[in-house]
Formats: sequence, C-alpha cells, structure tokens
Amino acid sequence: MDQTIIVIDQAPAAFDLEAISQKLRIRPGNKSRDILIALAREAQPLARPRAGAKLCGLAVVADNKIQMEDTVFTSPLLPKNMGGLSRAFPYLATEGSELAEWGHSFSGLERIYANALQNAAMKQTEAILEKTVMEKFGIAQVSAMNPGSLTVWPITQQAPLFELLNPLPEKLGVTLLPTFMMKPEHTVSGIYFQTDTKFFNCQLCPRLDCPNRKAPSTVA
Repeated sequence: MDQTIIVIDQAPAAFDLEAISQKLRIRPGNKSRDILIALAREAQPLARPRAGAKLCGLAVVADNKIQMEDTVFTSPLLPKNMGGLSRAFPYLATEGSELAEWGHSFSGLERIYANALQNAAMKQTEAILEKTVMEKFGIAQVSAMNPGSLTVWPITQQAPLFELLNPLPEKLGVTLLPTFMMKPEHTVSGIYFQTDTKFFNCQLCPRLDCPNRKAPSTVA
C-alpha cells in the first residue's frame, strides 16, 4: 500500500443532533426536531462518507505560485501560508454517493434537514482525516486552504488540484463538474499544511453572517 496516501473508506456517521438543531434554529420542544431525529435514524445506516489525502513535496516557485509534484497553483496567499514548508497534503472529504442519493429524495423542510445531516457527515469525516494526517506524519497542527473559499484563490484552481489528487477522486466517488463544483454536493477539497498558528479562510472573508464561520474576520 502506498504510504504517501491516506484513504478513509467508511467513516462512522454519528450525528450530533443538539449541534445540528442549534444550527437549524430548532427550538427545544419543537415538533420539527422529531422530523430531524427520524431523518437521522434513516440516514445513519445508509451513510458511507469517505475522505483521502496525499503527501506531496512542496516548493515556492514565485511570489504567487507554489509547485506540488508537477502541478503549479497560483495565489499570493499560498506562498504566504506555505513558504518554508517542504510538504503539504491535498485532500478530499465527501458525504458519499449513498447519502447524496438519499438526500435528493426529499423536498421542503425534510430536504433542508437532510442537507444538514449530509453536511454534518462530510464535516465529521473531514475532521477524522485531518487527525489521521497529523498522527501519521507526526504533525502537531495543520491548517487548510480550499479553492473557491476566497477570491484570492479562485474555484478554477479545482482543476489542477484534482489532477494532483488522482486517483483519489475516482476512488472516493467524487466528480469535478464543468462549473468546478463537485459531485456529491457535500464535498470539500483543499490542501492541509503544517502551521504553528491556525489559519482559517474565514479570517479573510468579509461575510459576517456566514453560518459556517470558524474565526472572526480581519477584513470586515
């Protein structure tokens, strides 16, 4: 087995219904919570979220470019965050096709709640992957950058990222669409890199009302 590649083929889906309820603004005692609970029970045995990462050599080749293997990425933020590093870890995490198909069978309120569960499964698997990368390669802390999360690293950079990740996308059941979005919908791509100070894309995003914000904005 290639020791430079990590594959998580079937992560457990353990839904934190309290956290999901808060995110959906479901108040205690609201009957909508019964709908969420029923959907979670239905989704759990179907869920097969997956994730994978790849160890790659890293070099800064210009003020706005880094190179990983034969692939060049362009953004002034990449050398700023990854300068001085000799390796990084491109990655994918996805809800999986099983949960995606299940979610598309609903409409209305159930569709909203199913979406929340699908995203939670993906996020949980992404967290497992991050921990696995740190443990396997002896890293105390990593941060991540994701193409399309900030205008300074546009979503078009998905194309070279998927080229670098081959054959992981096919193995994980993830397809890059012509729009540079991914299928299944609840999939995240990016690059993990070792860091002493945790970096979040949110720090450079001015959207204060984002429900997924992880850190205060420094540009708002």
